[in-house]
Amino acid sequence: MEDINRTIVECIKNRQNEKALSYLYSHTLKKVKGYILNNNGSQDEANDIFQDAVIIFFKSVIENKFENNLSVDAYIFTISKNLWINTAKRKRNLVHVDIQDQHLSDNTNDQLDTMISKEKRKALDVAYSKLDEACRKLLGMVAYEKLSMKELQEKMNLTSENAAKTMHYRCKQSFHKIIKENSDLLNILKP
Repeated sequence: MEDINRTIVECIKNRQNEKALSYLYSHTLKKVKGYILNNNGSQDEANDIFQDAVIIFFKSVIENKFENNLSVDAYIFTISKNLWINTAKRKRNLVHVDIQDQHLSDNTNDQLDTMISKEKRKALDVAYSKLDEACRKLLGMVAYEKLSMKELQEKMNLTSENAAKTMHYRCKQSFHKIIKENSDLLNILKP
């Protein structure tokens, strides 16, 4: 396998793209298609994703950014998988960063929706855990208990309903800021 990887990289560097592409289309494409078709993609989408991944791979080889100890198949498959997840997110418009829109249906039979939902939920949990305790408590009461501002004022021992509104706004802004400042979280959560 190491020889195949080295041969493919050398072909690309020597501008013998047809040899490299022949191998990739006969071996790697099958794996990528299998993944995308099993996750509610079409043949055309699988081909498009694969082509985009191959372009990214070629660019990394030409720019000497591809590490020779990596498997070419695994590298292209991983790129394809990430491209497909991002495409599926955009396609389904699943992501709403507002904390009140966090809940996605767990009853879906769609594997892709479930996979994206789990990734999104993990990312939101990470962002939520970075809030201070008062904001976690307040946003939890708003999102899960659906408390009004008056009820929040009483439960949080705040001086007025306006103080509850201000704190709610501040906590939501903090939550959004945490997400925006963390590129990994932002990439998972953006549509």
